Amino acid sequence: MIPLYFKIYQQIKDDIRDHTYPAGSFLPSENELVTQFQTSRDTIRKALAKLDEEGLIQKQRGKGSQVISHQLRHFPISGLTSFHELKELQHFHVVTEVPVFEHLTVTKKTQKTTLFPVDTPLYHIVRVRIIDGIYSVIDEDYIRADIVPGLTKDIAKHSIYAYIENTLRLSVAYAEKTITAELVTAMDRKLLVGLPENENRLIQVESQGHLTDTTYFQRTIARHRPDQFQFNEFARRQTT
Repeated sequence: MIPLYFKIYQQIKDDIRDHTYPAGSFLPSENELVTQFQTSRDTIRKALAKLDEEGLIQKQRGKGSQVISHQLRHFPISGLTSFHELKELQHFHVVTEVPVFEHLTVTKKTQKTTLFPVDTPLYHIVRVRIIDGIYSVIDEDYIRADIVPGLTKDIAKHSIYAYIENTLRLSVAYAEKTITAELVTAMDRKLLVGLPENENRLIQVESQGHLTDTTYFQRTIARHRPDQFQFNEFARRQTT
């Protein structure tokens, strides 16, 4: 005989798969599930524990059980695609939070991080990308204020590249990228709400953006949840 908790687990699992509970949403509370299935709290907890075990939900203290997305987002390595463009291509829902938007001037201390000469005026912007309800990416940008004048927090919330190319009529040409796996920091956990406790590394993509005249104008450090993305590249063997 199949235990009741397993039947409940299977029913909720099916509801997750058919998007009755979409990625990023929360399951009904334990009390609501007790009422729905007419069973004990202990039985519901066993069913939720099995869903958690399989990586289908993530328990959030004070909020309940959140459904985890298992659809990996495909990020091109070689291309220069903005997040706004990627959203349109892959049809996912994105909310962007901008916890940091400030002006600064490069000092000897910050030169190593920004890779710009001392005294260069910059915007320092930190954006958090929430994809289909999941806090997924932290984008930290240093952008030359003398090349990209008039940048605002509202523009940063939508699309910086659209502003650069459509409003300022500048052409972004290429970027040099480095991809590494980095340890999760306390700040990462603060910004990436719901990051699993057992997740101790993020995929970091550092890039230096250049205009068509080769001017270096943007330094980006993007930190991605590894369970939400895969990075793709097309490689062709060189003939001799």
